[in-house]
Amino acid sequence: MTHHPMTHPAGRIIRHYEKHAIAWAGDRRNSLWNDKVWHDRFVEALAPGESVLDLGCGPGFPVAAHLQAHGLKVTGVDSSPTMISLCRQHLPD
Repeated sequence: MTHHPMTHPAGRIIRHYEKHAIAWAGDRRNSLWNDKVWHDRFVEALAPGESVLDLGCGPGFPVAAHLQAHGLKVTGVDSSPTMISLCRQHLPD
């Protein structure tokens, strides 16, 4: 049985993120970043200028912004067009 991309369970998740993208971005900007210690360890293992792929980058913060601030080249990918738009606004490079 095949599903249309937007009726498949994964498509429903994409619609959910798209519907709540602005609120999610505000929450991410204003909430505690509970896994920052792991991202710091990751950054320490890389040399400045290395490339990183951020899958599910959302609005680009806090993770992509943190990586970029440490001199890494970040490519963000997200299924929500609104999230990608917000990411491009905050991190145009």
